[in-house]
Amino acid sequence: MKRKKLGAIFLAGVMTMGMLMGCGGSSTSTTTAANTTTAAATTAATTAAATTAASTTSAGTSSSSTSSKTDSANKTGGYKIAMIQQHQTNAFQIAVSEAAEAKAKEMGVNLTILSADQDAAKQISEIEQCVTEKYDAILFEPVDPDALGSAAKNASDAGVIVINVISACTDWNKYGISALSCGDNVKAGEVEMQKVADLLNGKGNIAILTGPSGDSGGLQRMQGYKNILAKYPDMKQVVEPADCKWDTATAQSTVESWLSAYDLNAIVCENDGMAVGAGNAAGAKSGIVITGVDGTPDGFEAIGDGRMTGTVSQNGGAMAKNAIEAAVKLIDGKKLDTTTILTDCTWIDSSNLAQYNK
Repeated sequence: MKRKKLGAIFLAGVMTMGMLMGCGGSSTSTTTAANTTTAAATTAATTAAATTAASTTSAGTSSSSTSSKTDSANKTGGYKIAMIQQHQTNAFQIAVSEAAEAKAKEMGVNLTILSADQDAAKQISEIEQCVTEKYDAILFEPVDPDALGSAAKNASDAGVIVINVISACTDWNKYGISALSCGDNVKAGEVEMQKVADLLNGKGNIAILTGPSGDSGGLQRMQGYKNILAKYPDMKQVVEPADCKWDTATAQSTVESWLSAYDLNAIVCENDGMAVGAGNAAGAKSGIVITGVDGTPDGFEAIGDGRMTGTVSQNGGAMAKNAIEAAVKLIDGKKLDTTTILTDCTWIDSSNLAQYNK
């Protein structure tokens, strides 16, 4: 009986040890499986998070998930686009930059706005810096249309989309510039001078204020003036055109000196800023026809109080918006319907000012 009892105890001990060993092996296996499962879950979660982030960014930039440009956009939250203006010293340029900012925000683009301060060398340096900083696109209004072509070509060769906005480099399409977003400056000049001719009944003494010598937009507007003046031999330029560099104060002082020396019936200006200066010199309701181009807020104010007669609006804000849309389309690898994107010319005077001055 005693032996049976001892045998039973011994058997129970062996079974207990076996169970403990079995639990130990099971515990090790479970830990390994748990670690593997946790690692897999972590990897899946990370992958899912990355996929979600990429999906969210792509939705904001409407880009292709397979392109390297898209990968760059996804990492930064949107395409990097720079807009380099000639300057930021008048109402037109301010309207351009504000419209560009609004469009960039709408399209989920990271936009940097720079000013060349009317310095071609500075603008070249800014273009080079944007290439170094790996911008996806550079939009710029050339300070000197003949000096910026090589800088544009170098940027294009580096894989950057380059677009001229407002005015263009000479032979811009030979320098890797993908598109031009601007107004039809020849037409703007023709519309402006035709209105002056109509108001003067085809005869009178006129003077012209121009933008910087060599500026392509100004040269094209001057060509428009000449096209119309050729039809009206009794409209006489009694003084050589004055280069007032788009500046209001310079235009004002120039016209003040003219008024003491010439009997003027009209002062035709290549932008609103200079027309406002001319209006300041002549005074409200002077009887002199004073016109400009651009359709800016300060121009509208001068039309309203009688310092200016009218302006040709080319909608600079639309030029900026169109350029950003074109840049995004090209970065996405798509083609443009046209590489020259033009805005319309609209004559604005006291009769329709309220429609545009909102």
